[in-house]
Amino acid sequence: MPHAVPTAGARYEVRSAYRTNHIIEGPITMNRDKSAVCALAIAAAMLSLAVSAADLPKSGKYSAHYGWTFTGQVQKLGDDRVVYAGVLPGVIFNNEGKGFMHKARVDCTLFNDVNKGHASANGTCVVTDADGDKVFVEWNCAGAMPACPGTERFVGGTGKYKGISGDQKFQGNFIGDTGAGWSDWSGEYKLP
Repeated sequence: MPHAVPTAGARYEVRSAYRTNHIIEGPITMNRDKSAVCALAIAAAMLSLAVSAADLPKSGKYSAHYGWTFTGQVQKLGDDRVVYAGVLPGVIFNNEGKGFMHKARVDCTLFNDVNKGHASANGTCVVTDADGDKVFVEWNCAGAMPACPGTERFVGGTGKYKGISGDQKFQGNFIGDTGAGWSDWSGEYKLP
């Protein structure tokens, strides 16, 4: 980490771990404009955090997208069949840029049997928001690769999501053989 060492006549020599020395003329001062901008940026980030229990309507509709990467095992069963078993961690974003499940972590399990280019997949997900509250999801899909349209349902949760239910449609989209993709979710939720 660089540090300033006073030298003669209001000059500062800055030394770094890379042994590069720089001379800075004049006093080192804090820029108030930059500090104010920084403080406003932090405040804006705090305001955009996950919805609180008091702000979450008891029911509603939503649409969201979540990017993921696959980690797990792949078995090739002949020329036309591949089986994937693993997890799809990622982050979900509500398409409105706020509200239900916005900026939440998603961890989905996956079992996908791709036979002659046709996927048949199922699994579960745990969606964890910034407060640590969780939504539990079961899902399944089937379709011609690289897409897998399907349905999912909320089967419970913790904290502000305790007792959540609802049905959704989604589509998983694979980005070639990269092991990455995204899913588009839309549907309804209901809290007790």
